[in-house]
Amino acid sequence: MVLTEQETLNLALKALQETLTLPETAVIQMENNPYRNFDAVIQIMNVDFLCEVKNTVTTATVGNVASRLKALATAEKQPVLLIAKYITPTVMDDLAKNGINTLDCAGNCYIRYEKENKVIFHLTNKGEKNTLMAEKPYPAFQEAGLKLIFYLLQNIANVNKPYRELQGATGISLGAIKNVFDVLTERNFILQTNRRRVLKNVNALFNLWVENYNQVLKPKLLLGKMSFRTNDQRINWTALKLPEGMYWGGEVGANKIDGYLEPGVFDIYTDIPAANLLKTGMVMQNENGEIRIYQKFWKWETDNQLVPLMLIYADLIGSGNSRCLEMAERLLDYGLKDYK
Repeated sequence: MVLTEQETLNLALKALQETLTLPETAVIQMENNPYRNFDAVIQIMNVDFLCEVKNTVTTATVGNVASRLKALATAEKQPVLLIAKYITPTVMDDLAKNGINTLDCAGNCYIRYEKENKVIFHLTNKGEKNTLMAEKPYPAFQEAGLKLIFYLLQNIANVNKPYRELQGATGISLGAIKNVFDVLTERNFILQTNRRRVLKNVNALFNLWVENYNQVLKPKLLLGKMSFRTNDQRINWTALKLPEGMYWGGEVGANKIDGYLEPGVFDIYTDIPAANLLKTGMVMQNENGEIRIYQKFWKWETDNQLVPLMLIYADLIGSGNSRCLEMAERLLDYGLKDYK
């Protein structure tokens, strides 16, 4: 089940109160949040916790999540709390060892507050099952829906285009477009009036798209992997000229925008057979290679053989790499300010 950050937050706080039988006044979401790196400020037992809200945290991403939150907690000199739909006991233990407090929508939690090396309170609960796992996924965040939302987010005025024009722009069936619009309207992402449609809660929709693109759509787009023939060629990757019909995404796309990030992985999206890249003489087939080639899924043209900016951002977020996450934050200031 796909939840917005606020929905995840509300469910988790309710579960915390119910599983530990805490009074309502013991857990409060503060109205003001002056911390741009956090999603909310939650007061638990009169102590403010800076919260990061995620749909999922896995064993693959837990290391990067822990290191990032530890750094932020040190910088802000405040306790932090990671909230997610569901956190497995193994992941929760890993985060606890790193000093990260956790809470999920099932009511599992590890929340410890110390002051002057004394434990002031310690809330813990484990073993609650993931009650959201079996629910039917929203069509808006399956393959067709993700392609449509990607198009809508390029320009919020796109939401007002006729269904047939949207079909031509995305290649999605009219029935799928209606289903996605119905879900987005139901979930308050589209406001339907007599005269027009309005795209709402764009930041939340953008974040949901990024997360589900990496989990649902991107794995299906992978065509294969290659590597540079020599280490020197890898170091001098800028000499690789992509054939027409291929586009840089991810770390290379970010590098070409401001030069801050030196790429270690090379994401390419293509409209032409992947084998055309072999003709450059710089790369070879390698199923474990650092060059990953994906099927291009949008139908409009982009400049400088770069994928759209929000796709570069999604690639960086999906990597889980701390330096990529830092670059993703820079992109929000560069050209994605409407999505912050």
